[in-house]
Amino acid sequence: MRTKKVISIALVFVALLMISAFSLDIKSGDSVAIFNNLTIPGDTTVTGDAIAVFGSMDIKGTVRGDAVAVFGSVDIYGEVEGDVVAVFGSVDIKSRASVGGDIVGVFGGVDRENGAVIKGEIVDTKGSSFFTNINLLPDSKTDAGSIVGMLITYAFACLALVLVPDRIAFMAERYKFNLGRSLGIGALVLLVLVLLLPVLVITIIGILPAFFLVILLMVAMLASLTALYIALGRKVAAAVEGKNAVYIQLLIGLVIVGSLQMIPIAGFIIRLAVYLVALGVAFDTRVGKPFVRRTQE
Repeated sequence: MRTKKVISIALVFVALLMISAFSLDIKSGDSVAIFNNLTIPGDTTVTGDAIAVFGSMDIKGTVRGDAVAVFGSVDIYGEVEGDVVAVFGSVDIKSRASVGGDIVGVFGGVDRENGAVIKGEIVDTKGSSFFTNINLLPDSKTDAGSIVGMLITYAFACLALVLVPDRIAFMAERYKFNLGRSLGIGALVLLVLVLLLPVLVITIIGILPAFFLVILLMVAMLASLTALYIALGRKVAAAVEGKNAVYIQLLIGLVIVGSLQMIPIAGFIIRLAVYLVALGVAFDTRVGKPFVRRTQE
């Protein structure tokens, strides 16, 4: 009964977020696209901000405010008077484009053509961040780059296992129970983050705190995925024992997930499901911290 009440409250909260997000376009002159691409034509002026979530943005006209894309890229042919931010996407400034503020590319990079006018600073995390070369899930391609990516993922997963072994062990045990619950929690958390993060970046926390928030989320996901790989490897190789058994099981689970993603069409669904389950387990366990229920004496 308590679980149903929590889910109901969460759904109402998400609905309110969706209503508030879409109402920005009407009340404040913002242009918002969620799970869709956003195009600002050459003869159009957006008096507020331009926001795209799970979609890319083409700006050929004018944006008086900021341009923000989450899980999407920003291509600017026209003018943006404010800042330009792309999280998990690139920013491409064309030769005749003009940006009045700063440009930030988080896990995507910033490209600037000759002739482009940028009055603010450029912050490009693509080259400086360790996470740009890490695939939390193995890529479905089988070339040398994918093998290197898998080895890097395995190295960071081993590092996580060394640093927080108890938390990962707790999450690995959690993967044995009610994966449907974890999938639902992960989907709900992702939806809330997608709707809430752009609003928080623009109105409250700013770009730099949002950057660190994304870093913390990725670290939590790495720990949860490490636990998932171990749990899966333990199912297949339960007979493996010894001091280093957990590292062998980790590698086996990593290879299994990578192999499943090579299945045509179903590979993408499997990849998405793995991410959502891992996200759900991370939040449900407070990233591996056991929840102790107090009993009344």
